Amino acid sequence: MRLEFKQLTCEKLLKLKPFFSIRPTWCCESHLSYHMLWRHYYETCYYADEAGILWLQRIDYDAEATMTPVCKLEYMKENFTRMQNYFTKELGVKMHMYLVDEDALRAIDPDPERYEVVEDRDSYDYIYDGDSLRFLRGKKYDKKRNMVNRFIKDYGQDAEFVRLSSEDRIEIREFSNRWFSHKECEDELNRLEGEKNGIDDAIQWLEQIGMTAVGVRICGRLEAIATGSYDSAMDMAVMHVEKANPNIKGLYNYIGMKFLQEHYPHVRYINREDDMGFENLRQTKEAMHPIMKAVKYTIIER
Repeated sequence: MRLEFKQLTCEKLLKLKPFFSIRPTWCCESHLSYHMLWRHYYETCYYADEAGILWLQRIDYDAEATMTPVCKLEYMKENFTRMQNYFTKELGVKMHMYLVDEDALRAIDPDPERYEVVEDRDSYDYIYDGDSLRFLRGKKYDKKRNMVNRFIKDYGQDAEFVRLSSEDRIEIREFSNRWFSHKECEDELNRLEGEKNGIDDAIQWLEQIGMTAVGVRICGRLEAIATGSYDSAMDMAVMHVEKANPNIKGLYNYIGMKFLQEHYPHVRYINREDDMGFENLRQTKEAMHPIMKAVKYTIIER
Protein backbone atom coordinates (compact mmCIF):
# COMPACT_ATOMS: atom_id res chain seq x y z
CA MET A 1 0.00 0.00 0.00
CA ARG A 2 1.32 3.43 -0.98
CA LEU A 3 1.94 5.76 1.96
CA GLU A 4 0.17 9.10 1.59
CA PHE A 5 1.42 11.59 4.15
CA LYS A 6 -0.76 14.48 5.36
CA GLN A 7 0.19 17.71 7.13
CA LEU A 8 -0.24 17.32 10.88
CA THR A 9 -2.74 19.84 12.24
CA CYS A 10 -3.93 20.20 15.82
CA GLU A 11 -7.31 18.74 14.92
CA LYS A 12 -5.76 15.72 13.18
CA LEU A 13 -3.38 15.14 16.07
CA LEU A 14 -6.28 14.93 18.51
CA LYS A 15 -7.82 12.16 16.40
CA LEU A 16 -4.56 10.22 16.76
CA LYS A 17 -4.69 10.37 20.57
CA PRO A 18 -5.47 6.63 21.12
CA PHE A 19 -2.19 5.64 19.43
CA PHE A 20 -0.11 7.30 22.16
CA SER A 21 -1.19 4.81 24.83
CA ILE A 22 -0.04 1.80 22.76
CA ARG A 23 3.62 1.75 23.88
CA PRO A 24 4.58 3.81 26.94
CA THR A 25 8.28 4.67 27.11
CA TRP A 26 10.60 6.88 29.14
CA CYS A 27 10.89 9.24 26.16
CA CYS A 28 8.97 12.49 25.75
CA GLU A 29 8.29 11.68 22.07
CA SER A 30 5.82 9.03 23.27
CA HIS A 31 3.41 11.81 24.26
CA LEU A 32 0.87 13.58 22.11
CA SER A 33 1.83 16.88 23.76
CA TYR A 34 5.36 16.63 22.35
CA HIS A 35 4.08 16.46 18.79
CA MET A 36 1.71 19.37 19.41
CA LEU A 37 4.62 21.47 20.65
CA TRP A 38 7.07 20.58 17.89
CA ARG A 39 4.94 20.05 14.76
CA HIS A 40 5.84 23.54 13.49
CA TYR A 41 9.58 23.07 13.86
CA TYR A 42 9.55 19.62 12.26
CA GLU A 43 6.97 20.60 9.61
CA THR A 44 5.40 17.27 10.55
CA CYS A 45 3.45 15.10 8.16
CA TYR A 46 2.00 11.74 9.16
CA TYR A 47 0.46 8.52 7.90
CA ALA A 48 -1.64 6.36 10.23
CA ASP A 49 -3.25 2.95 9.89
CA GLU A 50 -3.82 -0.11 12.08
CA ALA A 51 -0.03 -0.67 12.33
CA GLY A 52 0.64 2.75 13.88
CA ILE A 53 1.72 6.30 13.04
CA LEU A 54 4.56 7.00 10.62
CA TRP A 55 6.25 10.40 10.48
CA LEU A 56 7.73 12.44 7.65
CA GLN A 57 9.53 15.53 8.89
CA ARG A 58 12.22 18.14 8.40
CA ILE A 59 14.65 17.43 11.23
CA ASP A 60 17.62 19.72 11.86
CA TYR A 61 19.71 19.66 8.66
CA ASP A 62 17.68 16.94 6.93
CA ALA A 63 14.93 18.24 4.66
CA GLU A 64 13.39 14.76 4.65
CA ALA A 65 13.68 12.54 7.71
CA THR A 66 11.59 10.51 10.11
CA MET A 67 11.45 9.53 13.79
CA THR A 68 10.38 6.44 15.70
CA PRO A 69 6.93 5.20 14.63
CA VAL A 70 4.20 5.25 17.27
CA CYS A 71 3.22 1.59 17.38
CA LYS A 72 3.49 -1.69 19.24
CA LEU A 73 6.96 -3.18 19.32
CA GLU A 74 5.72 -6.12 17.25
CA TYR A 75 5.04 -3.69 14.36
CA MET A 76 8.25 -1.68 14.74
CA LYS A 77 10.33 -3.66 12.24
CA GLU A 78 7.51 -3.66 9.68
CA ASN A 79 7.03 0.10 10.02
CA PHE A 80 10.78 0.69 9.72
CA THR A 81 10.76 -1.28 6.46
CA ARG A 82 7.75 0.66 5.18
CA MET A 83 9.54 3.95 5.81
CA GLN A 84 12.71 2.67 4.19
CA ASN A 85 10.77 1.69 1.07
CA TYR A 86 9.14 5.14 1.00
CA PHE A 87 12.49 6.94 1.23
CA THR A 88 13.98 4.73 -1.46
CA LYS A 89 11.13 4.53 -3.96
CA GLU A 90 9.19 7.77 -3.41
CA LEU A 91 11.82 10.26 -2.21
CA GLY A 92 14.98 8.80 -3.68
CA VAL A 93 17.10 9.76 -0.64
CA LYS A 94 18.83 7.95 2.20
CA MET A 95 16.67 7.46 5.29
CA HIS A 96 17.57 8.99 8.65
CA MET A 97 15.39 7.89 11.60
CA TYR A 98 15.81 10.06 14.68
CA LEU A 99 14.90 9.74 18.38
CA VAL A 100 14.91 5.95 18.44
CA ASP A 101 14.66 4.59 22.00
CA GLU A 102 16.50 1.45 23.08
CA ASP A 103 13.48 -0.89 22.91
CA ALA A 104 12.61 0.33 19.42
CA LEU A 105 16.22 -0.09 18.31
CA ARG A 106 16.26 -3.70 19.48
CA ALA A 107 12.96 -4.37 17.70
CA ILE A 108 14.21 -2.79 14.45
CA ASP A 109 17.58 -4.55 14.66
CA PRO A 110 19.07 -2.60 11.73
CA ASP A 111 21.51 -4.41 9.47
CA PRO A 112 24.98 -2.97 10.31
CA GLU A 113 26.04 -3.41 6.69
CA ARG A 114 23.32 -1.01 5.58
CA TYR A 115 22.82 1.27 8.59
CA GLU A 116 24.95 3.22 11.03
CA VAL A 117 23.53 3.63 14.55
CA VAL A 118 24.66 6.77 16.39
CA GLU A 119 23.88 7.75 19.98
CA ASP A 120 22.15 11.13 20.10
CA ARG A 121 23.42 12.58 23.38
CA ASP A 122 21.74 15.95 22.82
CA SER A 123 18.33 14.22 22.86
CA TYR A 124 18.69 12.15 26.04
CA ASP A 125 15.76 12.79 28.37
CA TYR A 126 16.61 13.50 32.03
CA ILE A 127 14.58 11.41 34.49
CA TYR A 128 14.38 12.39 38.17
CA ASP A 129 12.96 11.02 41.38
CA GLY A 130 9.65 12.77 42.07
CA ASP A 131 10.13 13.45 45.79
CA SER A 132 13.63 14.81 45.22
CA LEU A 133 12.37 17.57 42.92
CA ARG A 134 9.18 18.19 44.91
CA PHE A 135 11.00 18.94 48.17
CA LEU A 136 14.67 19.54 47.23
CA ARG A 137 15.80 17.73 50.37
CA GLY A 138 19.39 16.98 51.25
CA LYS A 139 22.76 18.65 50.85
CA LYS A 140 22.94 18.15 47.08
CA TYR A 141 19.88 20.40 46.68
CA ASP A 142 21.04 23.11 49.09
CA LYS A 143 21.66 25.65 46.32
CA LYS A 144 18.28 25.02 44.63
CA ARG A 145 16.45 25.20 47.95
CA ASN A 146 18.23 28.43 48.87
CA MET A 147 17.15 29.93 45.53
CA VAL A 148 13.51 29.11 46.30
CA ASN A 149 13.82 30.66 49.76
CA ARG A 150 15.43 33.74 48.23
CA PHE A 151 12.53 34.12 45.80
CA ILE A 152 9.95 33.75 48.59
CA LYS A 153 11.78 36.30 50.71
CA ASP A 154 12.04 38.84 47.88
CA TYR A 155 8.70 38.31 46.13
CA GLY A 156 6.53 36.13 48.36
CA GLN A 157 3.99 38.82 49.21
CA ASP A 158 3.58 39.88 45.59
CA ALA A 159 3.76 36.45 43.91
CA GLU A 160 0.74 34.34 42.97
CA PHE A 161 1.08 30.75 41.74
CA VAL A 162 -1.89 30.01 39.45
CA ARG A 163 -3.25 27.33 37.17
CA LEU A 164 -3.64 28.59 33.62
CA SER A 165 -6.21 27.65 30.99
CA SER A 166 -6.80 28.27 27.31
CA GLU A 167 -8.68 31.41 28.36
CA ASP A 168 -5.33 32.87 29.45
CA ARG A 169 -3.72 32.37 26.04
CA ILE A 170 -3.39 36.10 25.26
CA GLU A 171 -1.55 36.72 28.53
CA ILE A 172 0.60 33.64 27.95
CA ARG A 173 1.39 34.74 24.40
CA GLU A 174 2.49 38.17 25.67
CA PHE A 175 4.79 36.53 28.22
CA SER A 176 6.12 34.10 25.61
CA ASN A 177 6.92 36.92 23.20
CA ARG A 178 8.83 38.75 25.95
CA TRP A 179 10.77 35.65 26.95
CA PHE A 180 11.79 34.62 23.45
CA SER A 181 12.66 38.19 22.38
CA HIS A 182 15.21 38.47 25.19
CA LYS A 183 16.59 34.95 24.89
CA GLU A 184 20.25 35.06 23.94
CA CYS A 185 20.99 31.78 22.23
CA GLU A 186 23.03 30.95 19.15
CA ASP A 187 20.61 28.35 17.82
CA GLU A 188 21.29 28.09 14.11
CA LEU A 189 18.57 25.44 13.81
CA ASN A 190 15.93 28.00 14.86
CA ARG A 191 14.32 25.60 17.33
CA LEU A 192 13.22 28.39 19.65
CA GLU A 193 10.91 29.96 17.06
CA GLY A 194 9.33 26.57 16.44
CA GLU A 195 8.89 26.05 20.16
CA LYS A 196 7.19 29.43 20.59
CA ASN A 197 4.63 28.56 17.91
CA GLY A 198 4.11 25.15 19.49
CA ILE A 199 3.44 26.66 22.92
CA ASP A 200 0.80 28.90 21.38
CA ASP A 201 -0.90 25.84 19.86
CA ALA A 202 -0.72 23.79 23.04
CA ILE A 203 -2.25 26.50 25.21
CA GLN A 204 -5.27 26.70 22.91
CA TRP A 205 -5.81 22.92 23.19
CA LEU A 206 -4.77 22.32 26.82
CA GLU A 207 -7.84 20.45 27.95
CA GLN A 208 -8.10 18.30 24.82
CA ILE A 209 -4.49 17.10 24.94
CA GLY A 210 -4.41 16.52 28.70
CA MET A 211 -1.75 19.11 29.43
CA THR A 212 -1.59 21.13 32.65
CA ALA A 213 -0.30 24.71 32.57
CA VAL A 214 0.66 26.90 35.51
CA GLY A 215 2.15 30.33 35.97
CA VAL A 216 3.51 32.81 38.48
CA ARG A 217 2.21 36.36 38.49
CA ILE A 218 4.17 39.02 40.34
CA CYS A 219 2.28 42.22 41.05
CA GLY A 220 -0.33 40.94 38.60
CA ARG A 221 2.08 40.38 35.70
CA LEU A 222 2.79 36.89 34.37
CA GLU A 223 6.52 36.23 34.87
CA ALA A 224 6.78 32.43 34.50
CA ILE A 225 4.93 29.53 32.89
CA ALA A 226 5.29 25.74 32.98
CA THR A 227 3.38 22.89 31.36
CA GLY A 228 3.32 19.17 31.98
CA SER A 229 1.44 15.97 31.22
CA TYR A 230 1.02 12.71 33.13
CA ASP A 231 1.81 9.21 31.91
CA SER A 232 -0.08 6.80 34.16
CA ALA A 233 1.55 3.70 32.66
CA MET A 234 5.02 4.96 33.65
CA ASP A 235 3.83 6.92 36.72
CA MET A 236 5.75 9.83 35.23
CA ALA A 237 5.10 13.52 34.75
CA VAL A 238 6.71 15.06 31.67
CA MET A 239 7.69 18.71 32.01
CA HIS A 240 7.33 20.06 28.48
CA VAL A 241 7.78 23.81 29.01
CA GLU A 242 9.40 25.88 31.75
CA LYS A 243 10.05 29.56 31.11
CA ALA A 244 10.67 32.32 33.62
CA ASN A 245 11.97 35.86 33.75
CA PRO A 246 15.72 35.23 34.20
CA ASN A 247 16.15 38.53 36.04
CA ILE A 248 14.03 37.29 38.95
CA LYS A 249 16.31 35.15 41.10
CA GLY A 250 14.89 31.83 42.19
CA LEU A 251 11.80 32.02 39.99
CA TYR A 252 12.74 29.00 37.86
CA ASN A 253 13.33 26.92 40.97
CA TYR A 254 10.14 28.15 42.60
CA ILE A 255 7.75 27.41 39.74
CA GLY A 256 9.34 24.00 39.13
CA MET A 257 8.98 22.89 42.75
CA LYS A 258 5.54 24.44 43.25
CA PHE A 259 4.19 22.85 40.05
CA LEU A 260 5.16 19.37 41.23
CA GLN A 261 3.86 19.91 44.76
CA GLU A 262 0.48 21.23 43.64
CA HIS A 263 -0.29 19.14 40.55
CA TYR A 264 1.92 16.03 40.70
CA PRO A 265 2.16 15.39 44.48
CA HIS A 266 2.63 11.62 44.27
CA VAL A 267 4.17 11.00 40.84
CA ARG A 268 7.18 8.70 41.10
CA TYR A 269 9.23 9.97 38.14
CA ILE A 270 9.75 13.36 36.53
CA ASN A 271 10.93 13.67 32.92
CA ARG A 272 12.44 17.08 32.21
CA GLU A 273 13.11 16.26 28.56
CA ASP A 274 16.45 16.87 26.80
CA ASP A 275 18.98 19.69 26.76
CA MET A 276 19.07 20.12 22.93
CA GLY A 277 22.86 20.28 23.13
CA PHE A 278 22.87 23.66 24.92
CA GLU A 279 25.76 23.52 27.39
CA ASN A 280 24.16 25.82 29.98
CA LEU A 281 20.94 23.78 29.91
CA ARG A 282 22.92 20.54 30.23
CA GLN A 283 24.73 21.85 33.29
CA THR A 284 21.43 22.90 34.86
CA LYS A 285 19.78 19.51 34.28
CA GLU A 286 22.82 17.58 35.48
CA ALA A 287 22.93 19.72 38.62
CA MET A 288 19.42 18.53 39.49
CA HIS A 289 20.76 14.97 39.83
CA PRO A 290 18.84 12.73 37.42
CA ILE A 291 18.46 9.10 38.44
CA MET A 292 18.60 7.97 34.81
CA LYS A 293 18.66 9.20 31.23
CA ALA A 294 16.45 7.98 28.39
CA VAL A 295 19.01 7.11 25.71
CA LYS A 296 18.12 7.75 22.05
CA TYR A 297 19.74 6.94 18.75
CA THR A 298 19.75 7.97 15.11
CA ILE A 299 19.63 5.24 12.47
CA ILE A 300 21.42 6.43 9.32
CA GLU A 301 21.20 4.60 6.03
CA ARG A 302 24.71 4.26 4.62
